[in-house]
Amino acid sequence: MTFMDLRRRTADPDRDRGYLLERHCRINYACDCPWARRNPYEDYRAAWFADPAQTEGYLGALRESLGDARSCALLFETAEGGPAAYLWVTYYGGTNGFLAAEIQDLYVEESFRRQGLAAELIAFACAEAVRQNATALRSGTGRANEASVRLHEKMGFSVYRLEFELTL
Repeated sequence: MTFMDLRRRTADPDRDRGYLLERHCRINYACDCPWARRNPYEDYRAAWFADPAQTEGYLGALRESLGDARSCALLFETAEGGPAAYLWVTYYGGTNGFLAAEIQDLYVEESFRRQGLAAELIAFACAEAVRQNATALRSGTGRANEASVRLHEKMGFSVYRLEFELTL
């Protein structure tokens, strides 16, 4: 299945709440630091979902971003309506000639992985960013998320900022 075979629709933070929260939590876990991933995903998930600052903060940020016509939160589905992928892109800047598009979330369902869909979603985000006159497309991932790091490098992304952590 390719990107062209999928239907896309705007994600609705209310109607799609469960799906969006679950996928965002999975993305966070995959991109988190090694000490945070010492615990199994189910423990991480339980703590994340138990904290309204996490769940409502995420949904609030998503809702707010959708107020910007350039931003998008899209669900990609099969012809039968089953989920295949999720993409959330926001924009910021616009001063001094700099406008950045930033991939906030990119999630491909397991049964659709290793088929090039993530690369197609990044290419889609890039084309939309060009259409919106963005100067850069940014995307973050955790250093330990090796598959995501490799994909970003393959797609031509380069490191523009480093963050460090000292485990205490």
